[in-house]
Amino acid sequence: MIQVRDKTLSPSERLRLARGVMALTAGYPGARVLVNDDEALARAVGAHGLHLSSSRLMALAQRPSFERIGASCHTAEELARAAALGLDFALLGPLLPTKSHPGVIGMGWDEFARLSEKSPLPVFSLGGMKPELLETAWAFGAHGIALMRGW
Repeated sequence: MIQVRDKTLSPSERLRLARGVMALTAGYPGARVLVNDDEALARAVGAHGLHLSSSRLMALAQRPSFERIGASCHTAEELARAAALGLDFALLGPLLPTKSHPGVIGMGWDEFARLSEKSPLPVFSLGGMKPELLETAWAFGAHGIALMRGW
């Protein structure tokens, strides 16, 4: 798995990394790559979708012309904005700090369930790929889980 932290990548490094991620996931049925906030890069590598940060979501006047688009949402207002723009899905971060990830701050499962229940879009949980997480996410109204990596 590729993860880049605390490093600003040049456009050519971002392109190489995105192509590498696409190549790594090619052999996994059902794997999908979402490029963060960069429509040109997503098109250049043939990504399956575009992921919008909540700040980019709130700044958009119209839906980008990309086949599949999802956005990180933290509030009912952001979910409503994503639906109004015609996005395909929303990503919510329910996880609370854990021993292995003490710096993770999420909304918690109760808030996740409240937002998921009223969401006009399918909701996916951001988090690690563990069977128990998927079962928990389903129990709280998620359609599935999504892994995100920054580039």
